[in-house]
Amino acid sequence: MTVALALAAWLLASPLVADTHDPPEAKPAAPDSVLFVGNSFTFYNNSIHTHLRHLLESDDPSLRDSVFLKSMTISGAVLSDHDRGLKQMLEQWDWDVVVLQGHSLEALEPDSRANFETSAARLVSMAVEDRARPVLFMTWAYSDQPEMTAKLKQEYSRLGEELGVMVVPVGLAFEQAPAELPGLSLHTADFKHPTLEGTYLAACVFYSALWRKSAEPLDYGAGLPDDVAEALRLTAWRTVQQYYGIQ
Repeated sequence: MTVALALAAWLLASPLVADTHDPPEAKPAAPDSVLFVGNSFTFYNNSIHTHLRHLLESDDPSLRDSVFLKSMTISGAVLSDHDRGLKQMLEQWDWDVVVLQGHSLEALEPDSRANFETSAARLVSMAVEDRARPVLFMTWAYSDQPEMTAKLKQEYSRLGEELGVMVVPVGLAFEQAPAELPGLSLHTADFKHPTLEGTYLAACVFYSALWRKSAEPLDYGAGLPDDVAEALRLTAWRTVQQYYGIQ
């Protein structure tokens, strides 16, 4: 089957694809396997997928053995660095969802944007050919450059709509969370990488987006103070509701 035919078939079959911001008509099937492809934004603090696994186990302990989560990361990587690795991962496992996380500036800078878009399209096609649902990871603004958020939202939302794939709005949750918890620090001293609070928030956004339900009732808090963890879970769900128009 050609890439074009595989992509067309997947678009017709997938419940996640409509408009980037619109929720699917029917709740998507909960994925049994998720691969995160990215860089240090994904692997900091023992990786987003680890905290996502704990959230799932908090929801249903039986998921410990039935849901497989893994990260494939390279420090400082851009999307094009993952061509060979993703091909190997797709050959080794039948993934339900493949999350694509690009470099934090890759989608914004004129010199790298074209390569970012081309690479995203290529990796999306690779995932689709293997019957996986590709997902774009909207990254967050640097703490000293908050204006990045609007640009990231515009670029990821546009590209998601163009490619017909879901965008997970982690960056928008990073923007919203400090309003819920004044004084909250989601970034380390380098202004870029996530603190544990930031990684936990990202995991909660993925839980809410991929499983279409709030993490608010769950009791896994990554060792954070209860009030902080609860606020982050609520922020994640509100962000997902607003971005997809979920009531």
